[in-house]
Amino acid sequence: MTLRRPHPVLLVAALSLPACGDDGQTSASDGSSGTSSTGTTEPDPTAAPTTSTADPGTSTTTAPTTTTTEPETSTTQPVTSTTDDTTTDTGDTTTTGDTSTTTGDSTTTTGDTSSTSTTGAVDDTPPGVVILRPFDGVHLASRRLLVTGEASDDIGVVAADLVLNGGAPVSLPIVPGPDASFTADLRLARGWNTVEIVARDAADNIGSSTRLVHLGVPVAAGGAHSLALVDGVAWGFGRNNEGQLAAGDLVDHHDAVELVDLGDAVSLSANLNHSLAVTADGAVKAWGRNDEEQLGQGPGPDLSTPAIVPGVPEVVLVAAGQRHSLALTDDGHVWSFGADSNGQLGRDGDAAPAVIPDLEDIVAIAAGGSYSLAVDGAGAVWAWGNGSDGQLGDGMTVDSPVPKVISMVDAAAVAAGKAHTLALAPLGSLAACGLDASGQLGDGMNADNALLPVTVAEFADVLTVAASGNLSLALAGDAALWAWGQNFNGQLGLGDALDRSEPTIVPGLPPVHAIAAGLAHTVVLDADGGVWASGLNSFGQLGKGDAGNGTHSDVPLLVALP
Repeated sequence: MTLRRPHPVLLVAALSLPACGDDGQTSASDGSSGTSSTGTTEPDPTAAPTTSTADPGTSTTTAPTTTTTEPETSTTQPVTSTTDDTTTDTGDTTTTGDTSTTTGDSTTTTGDTSSTSTTGAVDDTPPGVVILRPFDGVHLASRRLLVTGEASDDIGVVAADLVLNGGAPVSLPIVPGPDASFTADLRLARGWNTVEIVARDAADNIGSSTRLVHLGVPVAAGGAHSLALVDGVAWGFGRNNEGQLAAGDLVDHHDAVELVDLGDAVSLSANLNHSLAVTADGAVKAWGRNDEEQLGQGPGPDLSTPAIVPGVPEVVLVAAGQRHSLALTDDGHVWSFGADSNGQLGRDGDAAPAVIPDLEDIVAIAAGGSYSLAVDGAGAVWAWGNGSDGQLGDGMTVDSPVPKVISMVDAAAVAAGKAHTLALAPLGSLAACGLDASGQLGDGMNADNALLPVTVAEFADVLTVAASGNLSLALAGDAALWAWGQNFNGQLGLGDALDRSEPTIVPGLPPVHAIAAGLAHTVVLDADGGVWASGLNSFGQLGKGDAGNGTHSDVPLLVALP
């Protein structure tokens, strides 16, 4: 029987190009919640974040009714209050109403006034607020986030507000009643963000719940090297022949080594043999291979220590392609630099950093083998560069030197592999297109390439995705890791070397807060700041003290950090 792929659906679209090989003869590239104000405990899949150095800033801009843009950059991870959650309510003759507040999954309640029912009972019970998505402490690669949840009160919830990073409250549309659902469409700032939902009942009692969400990914995986930010310290392990570890030398490191001049980093990206970082103040740093000017420094040697990319305005996210780089600026534009063999820079001009015309209000970016992707604030996916395997999602197999929008319903984030694309809808569903030789599209087919986006059968509420080579990863709303695609060296972490054509949950991990896909290995960060790696270990990219083709691991291993 011949398997037939389901009819294409134009839910989301993005594309990727075939990857260039790594230069190592045995390297991977040579291979083919909170407590409610009523005292009810809200399920919380994870612990509070402990892995970043950024602290939510204070907003000074009032956002639109359902969407807020927070321009302020955070610098230090919030410290959780040691004061227990409390509830303070007032009756007719009491004037106190403030409460203690905890950072993270927290609830704040205030009883500003009270009311008396027809039986004479005083209503001094604040509404309960439960945030269902996202979980506390998650790290995301898109500025756009939909927060969902429910406020409840026996008498009735009459209003719900969003407070982002301590800014002005923004009213959320709800249907008043005992149980009121809410959805908030946010625009995150670089680093840590404090997202608070405040509900009010008919007696003006106030209840709230808070989440901490980080814009920027603290782990990265390249062709055969790995990077991680933990508690303000940058670590690297694996191949370093072109300085891609930023260790200040050209020696491979089989154990984690502290990296040079990256203590101010809040986000990382890597591919093949070069790496990028965003600093707390919005600068871009680059290091590693520079043969195609992918470091943004102009023609010159490789760099074993990070160098600031000159001329680029304040940046919130970066994406490393195989030999090109993208930077998303705070004003919603995309800058590109490096190789342009297939139009992956998306513009005319040379390899030096420059803005891509006609892309505005961009919230997410991704860079693949030799193609690029972006998502705008309206949810449209843009794609450009190599289209030979259908990774541009336009039904064709031709390159595009300029960005073109792909028909779809809505998107919040994208991921780019060697030649396949994942597009994530705001409420967690996936679509995919491009190369499917190893099942990396996740639609269960492992068949011909998909030139138009196909639906990935729903398996979880996905919060963020990652891709590289021929593998795909998703972080679900319950902090579980899912993986699919190529698995010849155990890079999916499933305990074997069998490819998967459908998303499969990775067992044996604690709650996961950040994910990164390398060419043939995977790196993730857990809720307690632990770094885990699985897959190919040809140059020590698993950080377990050895290297070689016989040292790979098909299950995630905890990296020993000094």
